Amino acid sequence: MKINTIRQKITPPIGTHLAGYGQNVISDGIHDDLCISGLCFDDGQKQAILLSYDLLGLDADLVQIIRAECSNVARIQPEHIVLACTHTHSGPHTRSLAIRSKDEDYSEKLVEYSKEAVANAFDDMTTVSIYRYSAECYENINRRVITPDNTCIYLPHNKHLTPIAKGITDTELGILYFLEEKTQKPVATMVNYAAHPLTCQSDGSSSLKITSDYPGVLRRVVEDEIGGMCIFTTGACGDLHPKDFETGFGRTREMGNAMARIVIDSFSDARRNEDRYMMIVPQLDVRTGTVDMRFRKSGCIEGRLPLYEGMDKETFEFQLLRIGDACLVGVPGELLAEPGLEIKWNSPFRKTFILYNSTAYLSYIPHVNAYISGGYESETSHIEPFSAFKLVSRIVDEFQKFDNII
Repeated sequence: MKINTIRQKITPPIGTHLAGYGQNVISDGIHDDLCISGLCFDDGQKQAILLSYDLLGLDADLVQIIRAECSNVARIQPEHIVLACTHTHSGPHTRSLAIRSKDEDYSEKLVEYSKEAVANAFDDMTTVSIYRYSAECYENINRRVITPDNTCIYLPHNKHLTPIAKGITDTELGILYFLEEKTQKPVATMVNYAAHPLTCQSDGSSSLKITSDYPGVLRRVVEDEIGGMCIFTTGACGDLHPKDFETGFGRTREMGNAMARIVIDSFSDARRNEDRYMMIVPQLDVRTGTVDMRFRKSGCIEGRLPLYEGMDKETFEFQLLRIGDACLVGVPGELLAEPGLEIKWNSPFRKTFILYNSTAYLSYIPHVNAYISGGYESETSHIEPFSAFKLVSRIVDEFQKFDNII
């Protein structure tokens, strides 16, 4: 396998409206830069590009435009370009809501940034060995507190209930290490974890700063200590917050450093046990599937997403990026942790990582019982119950079409 790394700055100017809280949160400074981090893959037969954006989410039409424009520049099929969003709440509006449209000027610039990022995607590639690894990481918490009668209490509005917030979490810190084949020096590290980047937002000064949140800290520390480039991707975190969320930049540094230490510690174990962790045949493949989802006729407390106004149903994409015996699964919205875990549990791959807000922005995709217990995720979901189950089922169906897995 040959790879190349991508890093492109995409920081908006001060004064940009921030996408995470409300419709009129205006940035007054830049704490750290937003960027596109990515990897280009070539196994000799197929090519693919993974781009991770420090953004909350991307409208489906913007995803399609970026893929098409990058396809022309990089000379690769658009369906072999996989996007994902880290879901920082401290970046510009790149998805449209009923109360606010996306920032059209910035979105146009984002297309240009993306084209610049992939301009030399397949030049001077490096032949690598790939190691896959998972470690337990207890930096997240389920924000849905469920009472004995199966009623949801939303933790961000009831922080005093934190001691009893014991809901399901995905504690897997998924890692792919890419090492130069001959020297075994790190070229890139891809990290995947399920937690909203919401450490710094504290309704004070920190909530007005442009920032990549804890993923930015993690990337910098891993790059400083291991070398090469670090690419962070967010997993299925629709109901998962960081522990001690919304407590300022001190917590941002703390969480990013704690996760980076796990990545660094795991690296030495992976290297010393290459017979267990190194991929033997890092075969590359990309598949795109679709699933039909129906929109709710009533029950959503928010106005319909503008892209889907007046529609009864829509066909949404998902993508599967196979890298040897690992698979990255791009989903079209804010998938909750539980259906994300179902995808992992029913995967034939040794390692399976979810890519959050990948193919479209669709707001929340809750599991069926969340519509019974209520809570913010189901109240603001635009799609009917069983949609998450349909998505999981379609992805598992598509898993079975891969060769040489089980």
